[in-house]
Amino acid sequence: MEQEVLKTMQKNLDYSLKEYIDMGASIAVNDEVYSIAEVLNKKDENQEKTEISLKLMFAAMASLSTNVLNISLIQEEGTVYQYDRLYRGTKKMWRNSDSSFLTVMYQQLYKKVQENSVPRYMVSAYPQIHPVTGERVFHIFFPLIGNKPSFSKMNAMISVTFSMDILAPLLELVENDDDTYTKGYITDAFGTIIMHTDEENIGRSEEAYLSNKLLITLDQPLNKLNWNLHIALDKEMLNKSVSKILYNGNKVYIFFLLGLALVFYLLIQKFTRPLNKIQKAMEVTGAGKKRKKVKIEGDNEVWKLAEVYNEMLDKLLQQEQETEKSYRMSLMAIERQHQAEREALETQINAHFLCNTLGTINYEAIEAGNRKVSLLIKKLSNILRYTFDQKCQNVYMSQEFAWIEQYLYLQKARFEDAFDYEIDLQEEYDMWPCCKLMLQPFVENAIIHGFKGREIGGMLKIMAKGQGEYIKIVINDNGYGIPEEREKAIQEIIKGNDVSDDLRIGIGIRNVVARIHIFYGDSVQISLWSKEGEGTKFEFLLPYPERKEECI
Repeated sequence: MEQEVLKTMQKNLDYSLKEYIDMGASIAVNDEVYSIAEVLNKKDENQEKTEISLKLMFAAMASLSTNVLNISLIQEEGTVYQYDRLYRGTKKMWRNSDSSFLTVMYQQLYKKVQENSVPRYMVSAYPQIHPVTGERVFHIFFPLIGNKPSFSKMNAMISVTFSMDILAPLLELVENDDDTYTKGYITDAFGTIIMHTDEENIGRSEEAYLSNKLLITLDQPLNKLNWNLHIALDKEMLNKSVSKILYNGNKVYIFFLLGLALVFYLLIQKFTRPLNKIQKAMEVTGAGKKRKKVKIEGDNEVWKLAEVYNEMLDKLLQQEQETEKSYRMSLMAIERQHQAEREALETQINAHFLCNTLGTINYEAIEAGNRKVSLLIKKLSNILRYTFDQKCQNVYMSQEFAWIEQYLYLQKARFEDAFDYEIDLQEEYDMWPCCKLMLQPFVENAIIHGFKGREIGGMLKIMAKGQGEYIKIVINDNGYGIPEEREKAIQEIIKGNDVSDDLRIGIGIRNVVARIHIFYGDSVQISLWSKEGEGTKFEFLLPYPERKEECI
């Protein structure tokens, strides 16, 4: 059984890790990142601006998966340009003390790609602790080659850091309680335990771990990472568990036999002829052949029991009819539920199909040399993937702003010179929790209504900065403004009041205002200013939410 569990765990882990490896590979072949790396190598006067552009790109890429904690570009001498999702003050994933390690990894990866060794990436569980939260991590290193046809064009190394938590749920499958005799763990290529269901064993060598107890081990390689997956069975605890089961089973068996013997004894002493008749009638009824009543032949207590039995048959018939009716209704409800589940599954499949198809079209555009079309498709794919993700409706502010930037990029491509946009999110508020697609209805309203019919001169500014214990978000446009009657209706919606649908305000702003109040609480402040011919401004003053879903 443990061997089959191990094989299943190995397949699931390899399948999950393939997604993250593919993500890192897509960054490694990104020609824009490759060009930025060349600029950074030259160290010219635009160095700081180039670093900011690179970190913004990495932030957008990291927003596609909540398990990505850090994306870094590492040059030959160990210089690191990184985006760290958990960054606090000076505590980033890669620090000056790691430069020698990164230089060694760069040299090993460069040698690997020059020799055409596969896979063309490297994995490391060092350093295994993130300096901010203390959670365990691992890193995958890729050669940065852009769209060059040869790995010999490598000009830097890309590092993607993931949380070890993605491995923990599968390891926990092998144990159900504190007394389990099975333990799951993972070792790296050097035989060091990097993940274990008992954390005190992490960092030990497998040889030392196995020498302390009488353990039986089952092993399975993780092909994607050159690691090994293990299940260890404690022989002593296994024997104790089996003995305990046998001991408890024997006690139950003996108790059951004694009780059964006592029942038989009482039945033999107490049963009379009327009871035998009742018994036969019950046997016929229980067999489902027909409802057989007992013919009453006396008036003592036993015959009264027979009368009760006859009344029970009448009620049983009535109950069967009601049960059959209830069963039919339940069956209809189950069929409707299954239909809803199938429709939800089809929606999810269609979403994945659409994103994967866009990926294929993007690849074709790259092959054809059309970088602009490729960029538009990639941003559209990111928008759809972010929107279709139903597992997590609460995200970080950096993810929301990254999505808005891609949304505006596509709208800009659509309307051309009708408007420009500026986005500014202070870095220290990257990890501020927010509702997914919280800003989209307001941004869309500015583009569709504010700039409608305009050919040039529109400007949309989105800014987020701190204000005391709050974050202040401003969406400001210089469009046509909102008509007075419509503005009053929106003001009422912001206050939480119902308004008539005559003005066709739509459900987008209604729903998002309700979600904001539910997520952030009563201290949320939302204000609207608009003047026809001058523009519209929405302001949001948002506290840090006391309660939020942990999936962000």
